[in-house]
Amino acid sequence: MSDRPAERTELDGLLDPLLDLAQDMLRKHGEFFPFGATLSTTGEMSLNAGDTGDDHPPSQEVIDLLVQAMRNEAEAGSIRAAAICYDIRYQPEGGDATDAIAISLEHRAGDRALVVQPYSKGRLTGWRFGDLAAIEPPQPRVFVTGQ
Repeated sequence: MSDRPAERTELDGLLDPLLDLAQDMLRKHGEFFPFGATLSTTGEMSLNAGDTGDDHPPSQEVIDLLVQAMRNEAEAGSIRAAAICYDIRYQPEGGDATDAIAISLEHRAGDRALVVQPYSKGRLTGWRFGDLAAIEPPQPRVFVTGQ
């Protein structure tokens, strides 16, 4: 029997599908706009996208739309976990800055994580995805109290 909290397992369940989708979009289109996923109280995962009406919206606008929609679901009590996937510049300790897939994960039980996966595209080598790293998670955005 594992001592691992159930909420961490649920957050991990959102991580792989989002990473796979981001990697797929990079391979096919060379970029991706922020998107997310939620886990309902019945355990069903749903993918989420935000549409600003612009063909090339600023990422922060899409993230803000996703956060608001997820926060509404959280306040209604219909989700127990949420994740948002977006592109960042990441500089690992002692390393050079690189592009990275970032996934911000939150659980209604209070667990949160920010996971990054560096990536690059070489002319001859194609897309390369580095090791996952957990970094300091952001403040809660979806499961917040008093707002």
